[in-house]
Amino acid sequence: MKSINSLILFVGLIAWGSLTFAQSDAPATRNYSGEAGKLWESGAYAQAAEAYKLAAEKINPKNDKARQKKGNYTYMSGRCYELLHNHEAAEQQYEKAILLRYQEFEPFVYFQLAEMEMAQGKHKEAKENFQKYLKLEPSSALAKARIESCEFYISATANPTKHSVTNVTKLNTASYDYATVLDSRGKEMYFSSSRAGSSGEMSDPITGENFMDLWVSKIDRNGNWGQPTPLAAPVNTIDNEGTMCFDARGKTMWFTRCPVDAKLNLGCEIYMAEQKGEGWDNPKRLELKDHDSTNVGHPCVSPDGKTLIFASNMAGGFGGVDLWYSTYDKRSDAWSLPINLGSEINTAENDLFPTWGPKGELYFASNGHVGMGGLDIFVAKRVGEEIKWEKPLNLGSPMNSFRDDYHIVFTESGKVERGFISSNRNGSKGEHSQDIWDFYLPPILIDVMILVSDQETGTPIEAAKVKLVGSGGSSYDLVTDASGQINLGEKLDGMRYVEPGETWTLEVEGVEKLYIGAKDNFTTKGIETNTRIIRDLKVLNIEKPLRLPEVRYPLGSAVLLVDSTINSKDSLNYLYNLLIENPNLIVELVSHTDCRGSDAANLKLSQQRAESCVNYLVMEKGIDPARLIPRGMGESKPATIYTVSPSGDSTAIFLGCDMITKLQKTDKTKFDYYHQLNRRTECVILSFDFVPKEAIKPESGSGN
Repeated sequence: MKSINSLILFVGLIAWGSLTFAQSDAPATRNYSGEAGKLWESGAYAQAAEAYKLAAEKINPKNDKARQKKGNYTYMSGRCYELLHNHEAAEQQYEKAILLRYQEFEPFVYFQLAEMEMAQGKHKEAKENFQKYLKLEPSSALAKARIESCEFYISATANPTKHSVTNVTKLNTASYDYATVLDSRGKEMYFSSSRAGSSGEMSDPITGENFMDLWVSKIDRNGNWGQPTPLAAPVNTIDNEGTMCFDARGKTMWFTRCPVDAKLNLGCEIYMAEQKGEGWDNPKRLELKDHDSTNVGHPCVSPDGKTLIFASNMAGGFGGVDLWYSTYDKRSDAWSLPINLGSEINTAENDLFPTWGPKGELYFASNGHVGMGGLDIFVAKRVGEEIKWEKPLNLGSPMNSFRDDYHIVFTESGKVERGFISSNRNGSKGEHSQDIWDFYLPPILIDVMILVSDQETGTPIEAAKVKLVGSGGSSYDLVTDASGQINLGEKLDGMRYVEPGETWTLEVEGVEKLYIGAKDNFTTKGIETNTRIIRDLKVLNIEKPLRLPEVRYPLGSAVLLVDSTINSKDSLNYLYNLLIENPNLIVELVSHTDCRGSDAANLKLSQQRAESCVNYLVMEKGIDPARLIPRGMGESKPATIYTVSPSGDSTAIFLGCDMITKLQKTDKTKFDYYHQLNRRTECVILSFDFVPKEAIKPESGSGN
């Protein structure tokens, strides 16, 4: 039996391509015969590894020829361990071969040593050996990609995604368990396994495992996995079966079968079976291959069952194993000649285990694109409605590791991701087993607290009506509680009020008392961690004057002061925004002075200052003058301020002229400060009945 037939079903090096390299280019198969070579040729790598070690131990490297031969046997032992996924043993043998200067005959030993180091997370050492190989083979694009992968690993592990990846211990064994698929109802889990209880009695000479079969585990009402059982004949046979998929209806199954024939070099095939009662009808082989020895497998079908993507080492690819597709023609009841998915997806290495994403994406595994080591899972976006995908993106850590990670399926997608991958990463049940792992991307939880309070006093406003609108279409009508708050988290249906990736607007639409509502906005774009957002909305009580942000004037002048200490025009922009947000508002701008100077002079000066404010808003900001009434009050209306004690008690302080004058000798700071507070500009809302010109419609004529 050719070992390539069983390797199509699991991941080792996944190397249909790598195995071909080993059988055609390895020096051992060219230069010597004997037990080790025969074991290598038969695919019995575990026994061949020990035989090569014994052969090397018997040679005394007394001259260059003997040293080369000893290095060759040591190297081949490493090749065997590599194919068995025994990375540590392979690393040791490659290091011994290098000490014997075998790189002088086979520079690729540096590359293979680096691969084994990557497979153990030793990316710093791996990078150094890839660089050594690149010096000997400067044109190697693969070595350059591997060096880039070592750098990517450091970046990806330092910036992991929020995914949680966990071993599904209830399903896994110390054997190979991988490539999960759920039925259309989500009640049955199908997967490939070499566990005890397979249909045939044969075992794989490469791994010592049973041949692969397709197994199923049923999920009970509580989400618990049932005891897995193998699918009955005619799906499972004495041959290897594995890596399957369904169409969207779940009525048709496609799967891989690798026939066993000691006399023939038969490659793996894809079969299709229709559901028949509780079982499956006789599988039909798809005519996809260009030669009997070609391997096709890892079927991935579109939801409508009309486009089949699969992996193959057939002629015309880019090297190793490529992804191809074929389409179904109902009239002829036949699948089209396979077409390669192209260089953007396929590499000179191995690209395989395709799965169809929930939004039409193509997920696949590759050890040719820049990754973290071994096989990594990539996602590529579909180009319109074409059978074409582009710009593969590595899923990063922890979805990928420095071991083999492949075959992803989703049980939930969108804002919450959940599903399964296959991997032999650290934590797998067996030393070299392939396991099923579940992954979960917890949602980013955003809580929002909205506070509505009086702008002047800070008093919370109860029963304020607030409208929250998201750019994604969500809209909520909300009401504040007794403390003036609205707290938004999870809704009754389990979803969140506010989700990441949107822009939100807030508006206070109404309050029990006569207030002008406030507006606000915020964004949740770019939020990647659980976050609490607090928005403080200040509403204006129109029953009393509204104190504007500080507006200053030079002493004895009505010119708006703009210097290094203040920009009075910017202060007036607060009123401008209020007028823009409330286009029906008519206001009175009231200016005051302190009590120094004569009443008549102060009255005149305050009127000029109020007019300066109006002129700025009209001439520079474009506000309709009909909405602004200037009024000077001189010194006649001293301000009242409020102080709050540590206990929370509020005290009113009337800033009368007599009280301030007494402070001139005892507290010059307060004296100046209180006078400044009296030199204020306030806004009084007169009405809400202004009609903008663009809103006035001309009366229609009575006739011609």
